Amino acid sequence: MRTEGIDIDFRFLEDIQDVEGIRRIVIRVSEGNIIVTRSEDPRLRYFVELQGVPGEIDTWSCRFRRAESIAIIEAIGNDFVRIGKCNIFIPSHISDIEVHSSRGSIEIHDIPANVLAITDRGDISISNAKFVEVSSVNGNIIVDNSEGCSARSINGTIRCSRIAGSVQVETQSSFVLIDQVEKNVAAVCDQGKIITRRVKGRVRLISNKGDIELEVSGAFGGGEVQTYSGDISIQLEYSSIEFRAETLSGRIEASFPVSASGIGPQRCTFRTGEGSRRLYVKSILGDIEIS
Repeated sequence: MRTEGIDIDFRFLEDIQDVEGIRRIVIRVSEGNIIVTRSEDPRLRYFVELQGVPGEIDTWSCRFRRAESIAIIEAIGNDFVRIGKCNIFIPSHISDIEVHSSRGSIEIHDIPANVLAITDRGDISISNAKFVEVSSVNGNIIVDNSEGCSARSINGTIRCSRIAGSVQVETQSSFVLIDQVEKNVAAVCDQGKIITRRVKGRVRLISNKGDIELEVSGAFGGGEVQTYSGDISIQLEYSSIEFRAETLSGRIEASFPVSASGIGPQRCTFRTGEGSRRLYVKSILGDIEIS
């Protein structure tokens, strides 16, 4: 918004819509913080905070339209009107929610629906939802207590915890923390660090230049952990796996026997419990620590 030498006015827009028969809500906001929570009644409510040029801000409106079982809310700013914040209250019968933003954070809490949230620049925080799919080019991502999670980012932190289903993460240079997952985890990272704890399903953790930490406790589905130049740390506690580790030019530190041939590759193989699942760990240049 162009503000040099121009007075700025503020406005608060409120609207209520009947969404009977609507199953999916699509929210498109050009900028500003977006907060989506559950409504106490079956109607859709939204509040928009605006700032802009007098006259222009008075004629601006938020667009609401329907397309079969879909309701679409569009709050798009321009050169004279800026979106400061959007508070949207969604009734509990809605099964799917989409939120799209160019600039600004997205918060979605306590809505029993499938959620898709995308922003170019901003943080995303989602809790107590069903399946969650999130993407932020430059921003932090938090997903807590969902039935499943898919997260993509270039820069920022990704945290996924208390996931009843599976987790899939793709990032370039983010720090990734995944904790308490009932099913499978797949995380692929170029330069960032991956930490994974308390996973009951199968894991596939791959980082090119970043470190990887995996903490195994109790029942575990096995899998693979690989890096090119990063270090790998594996913590095994009350696990039952067939384990194999290999590094081509790094070192392996473990309380189990390590085989090596001069300055060549080092390998470590052993079995814990009944060895019902296999875990393969490999680093080309990095070290591997097993405890």
